[in-house]
Amino acid sequence: MVVITALPVEYDAVRRYLESVREVELPQGTLLDVGRIPGLNWEVALAETGPTNTRAALVTQPAIEYFDAEAVFFVGVAGALKDDVRLGDVVVASKVYDYQGGRESVDGFDARPDAWRPSYDMDQLVRSARRNTPWAFLAPELQPAAPTEIHFKPIASGDVLIGCRDSETVRRIRRHYNDAVAVDMESQGVAHAAGMHRAVRMLSVRGISDLGGPGKAEADAAGSQETASRHAAAFALRVLRDLRPSGRPAQERPRSPAVVVVSGPDRETGPTAWDSRPVVEVEERKYLLYEGPGDLLHESREGDVIRRQGVARVVSDRGSRGSYAWLRQIEWAQPLPGPGFDPLAELEREAGLCRDLHGPDVVQLARRGNIATLALAWPADAKLGRPLETLHELLPEPPAPPDPLRLWSIVKGLAEVAEVLDRLSGEGLSHRALRPTAVVMHRPHMVLRDFGLAAVPPRRGENPGPYQAPEQQYGSGIRPGPATDVYQLGALLYRALAGRPPVPGLPAYRPQAPVPGGLGHAVSAALQQDPAARPGVRTLRLALLAAVRELSSVPPPQR
Repeated sequence: MVVITALPVEYDAVRRYLESVREVELPQGTLLDVGRIPGLNWEVALAETGPTNTRAALVTQPAIEYFDAEAVFFVGVAGALKDDVRLGDVVVASKVYDYQGGRESVDGFDARPDAWRPSYDMDQLVRSARRNTPWAFLAPELQPAAPTEIHFKPIASGDVLIGCRDSETVRRIRRHYNDAVAVDMESQGVAHAAGMHRAVRMLSVRGISDLGGPGKAEADAAGSQETASRHAAAFALRVLRDLRPSGRPAQERPRSPAVVVVSGPDRETGPTAWDSRPVVEVEERKYLLYEGPGDLLHESREGDVIRRQGVARVVSDRGSRGSYAWLRQIEWAQPLPGPGFDPLAELEREAGLCRDLHGPDVVQLARRGNIATLALAWPADAKLGRPLETLHELLPEPPAPPDPLRLWSIVKGLAEVAEVLDRLSGEGLSHRALRPTAVVMHRPHMVLRDFGLAAVPPRRGENPGPYQAPEQQYGSGIRPGPATDVYQLGALLYRALAGRPPVPGLPAYRPQAPVPGGLGHAVSAALQQDPAARPGVRTLRLALLAAVRELSSVPPPQR
């Protein structure tokens, strides 16, 4: 099951159900989180994309082929076209209209309808799920309090962003497709991509987040998108629970995952979204954002807390103009409720850690209203005039064996990172968010871009992705701590040795030339599932320094 989202709010609506997650990269570069959902026999892959039918199709098609998928579930939010469809309702598409198909002439617009329907077995599964425990995947406290209906009716899909029910586009939809009850910008593209594979079943499940009127902004601010995404995801999983692999006995486990595509809301991301604003102003300074791999330009939202981060060039400050910074920003979407509750203090605590524990230099710490921003120094490449790269660029691609010189650089650099982590451990703190882009190659050394999650208490489900330690996963009763950093260092080293992150349940890495045996054993020890069985940060660092000495004596390969 592949889930693709445009905004974090919809990504999170499905991601919260995933367990045993690993990251998979498609040949085109699309990154997906792949895992299992308790109660389902399907594997689920989750990715993120933007609006428009074209983009949705371009992500759906290669995902289907890569995973040899059996089904596509397209889950997200939509706008209502009918008065009897309310906020929070779920619309499952009995038909998907391409409302832009037609011929424009001097006589006006002549519609040439193009419609897609779900298969008969999907039709029956929707009707059954609607009758029987439709909210089985929602926790009791999240069950709809107000009457919430599930409509199995047509929707219209096109590449026009609709912000008003009285627009010419809506009038055209009503004229030619008057049974459509909702509108989105992606379902038609996903349907076409799925239609290229005769064995793939597809379903579009949309939560209603706005009514297409003047109150859309107020509804968004009140959390309508979160509610709509949560309801759509829960009902999609309820349908998936009863879906059986085609051509196989009901009790047989599928060999390939289903594909669930989750779109984003059909609206602009807003003036605060960093991916739509190349320049960020913070008091007297301006920062020019850079794009980069992984999470080097990222925005996420959890409830009322919005987090943004990115690498940027300082462009307007005399003292540091032309230098680079790692920007982190937290915004509280509602007015702060008063004393005793301050989610913005997280960045203030991190700035204090950087000063006290000799972390990255603090370029700027600013707070205005409900937004706090922290800028940390990012090393620069003086010759090329750009920010230095991260460990992500140094890691080898499979199936190439580890190069001795490259491996020496990685092991030496991570030993230096371990020294900083040891200082954190001495204060009773831990980073807990190590990944390739979190380590900057400040040659001949490596440095941390920040202190990760050290300024916030540990919590379940933190640091999702292939470098998440077992104790960070949902359902674990163990509190993350310094042993978590040891696991994540081991995962980075495993990635350097094996060409991929570790996969739970697979055999441990077996060292082979030119990898020193001591390094292989240190990695295996660091990746123990039980945190108590792992070595301490200082012990791991000493093992890495010993491996550096061994690698220094390895003769270069003969050509």
